[in-house]
Amino acid sequence: MKKILTSVFALSCAAAVFAGGIDNKSNLSTGYLRNPSRATETKRPEAVLYNIAGTSFMEDGLAINFGNQFIFKEYINEYGGKEYKDDEDVFFFPDFEAVWKKDRLAIFAGFGVFAGGGSLKYDDGTALTAGMLAPLGVTSHSLEAYSVTMGEMLGASYNITDNISLSAAGRFLHSDSDMKLKTPALSVEYDASGYGFGGIFGINAKDLVPGLILSLQYQTITKLDIEFDSVKGGAIAGGFGIVEGEKYKNDLPAVLTAGAGYNLLGCLDLSLTFNYYFNKQATMENPLGKDHAKLKYDDSWEVGLGCDWQINEKTGVSAGTMYSKQGFKSDLNSVFSPVLDSVVVGCGAEYKVAKQVMLTAAYLHCFYFDEEYKVSGQTLDLGKNIDMLSVGLTVKPF
Repeated sequence: MKKILTSVFALSCAAAVFAGGIDNKSNLSTGYLRNPSRATETKRPEAVLYNIAGTSFMEDGLAINFGNQFIFKEYINEYGGKEYKDDEDVFFFPDFEAVWKKDRLAIFAGFGVFAGGGSLKYDDGTALTAGMLAPLGVTSHSLEAYSVTMGEMLGASYNITDNISLSAAGRFLHSDSDMKLKTPALSVEYDASGYGFGGIFGINAKDLVPGLILSLQYQTITKLDIEFDSVKGGAIAGGFGIVEGEKYKNDLPAVLTAGAGYNLLGCLDLSLTFNYYFNKQATMENPLGKDHAKLKYDDSWEVGLGCDWQINEKTGVSAGTMYSKQGFKSDLNSVFSPVLDSVVVGCGAEYKVAKQVMLTAAYLHCFYFDEEYKVSGQTLDLGKNIDMLSVGLTVKPF
């Protein structure tokens, strides 16, 4: 039983519906679904989430954006010819950005889901737990998990010359998670939470060569100490270090983003984005046990290409793609929420319904590469499918 619970709790640290790194989110806004290459954004409030130094190149005035994503997912793990699935969709995945710009200065704020963000529900358990429980005569069990790390940002950007801007922001993150394992003979549950603070720094160069945009942004590591707030399971849970007040670490890794963009004919913006996630620097621990064994992932990276075409004064369309190379290993992955390499393709449109109001809609599909995962003497096949829809509203009151 100890071996079973060890594996379960090790896998339930995060329930990421989509991630650029192991847990860091890339899909922070409707704009990402429309075109995943966002590192050179300088026109829309979503620059707050992708290129903070680009905010001081926006038009003067106040611009506010609201968005929400609808995520349709299917996680699959297979063992011995039988599939185990989670298809719990996510209908609330919000973001908010606001930018006030005057002359060379921009002040901005934002809110988003920066890690996790989903619920997982395996009514028949997973391939791993089913294989472990079967020899004990347990034929019925279920697993549920929820994890989200939301955050608020506040910062400023300033154009030190007509072509170069510098920016800095602070970001406060708060994490909440829960897990439930139920069999006819036992039930173990916990709720956990934690918080942390990090910084974001950026530089943006625009029109050093007419039409060219270059950007560089660095997000510091955010150290997160997660505490068990409530535990159900008595001595069974306590025997595995799941005790109210106990803590484990689940840092959000640092991220370096570089971007290059070019404007053609005044109406077509082409962009290239590269993200590097420093997973090795972060401490990610198994919540089980007093020793809290470290989960040593390799670093991750991704590269994206995209374009935004302003058809006329009211209408714009976008499309883009991004490839993500994850830092998982053959014996370090997640049956609950598989970490897999992927290619995403997105598209969308913007339409000005009024001079000061713009509506945005977007769709993105994730193509994942199935992987084998070797754990506890078993070789499991991991796969998943995700489709995302999103709508956004941008208002410029003045």
